[in-house]
Amino acid sequence: MSPGRTAPSGPRAATRRTAARQLPQSSDRPPYRLLADVLRQQIRAGRLAPGDQLPPSRTLEEDYGIANMTARAAVRVLRDEGLVHTVQGLGTFVTDPLPPLPEADQAAPASADQPHMPTAEYADLIRRIDHLTDVQNALLRLLGQATQLSGRPAA
Repeated sequence: MSPGRTAPSGPRAATRRTAARQLPQSSDRPPYRLLADVLRQQIRAGRLAPGDQLPPSRTLEEDYGIANMTARAAVRVLRDEGLVHTVQGLGTFVTDPLPPLPEADQAAPASADQPHMPTAEYADLIRRIDHLTDVQNALLRLLGQATQLSGRPAA
């Protein structure tokens, strides 16, 4: 067993148990949106400055105990907002200079139910990504259960 692995139940289970950071607990927002909110706040607060590299999706996965596709979806949201850009083979970086805050954000905080969605097509894509993320998470749970069952003696 490689260093850092704590149990034979698999790396995802170990990662979720030992996640260094926790996403805000919210039942009405998908995890990728919560992670995008956390990263956006770090960018706007200057903890991630223009030109800084975002952690890779695998690091976000380990740090927050989420699926890799969830981390990628969060980065996609930030890219769509113009806060980050990806350089193939190098990584994802905070945009330099940062785009100005949308006027709605300057006047009042955005509603949790109405994230920035400029078009109906964008909203449809987000719904599809949410659905695919849910399906992926369900498949990962089933895979974990199958792995646990295969390790048990037959009854």
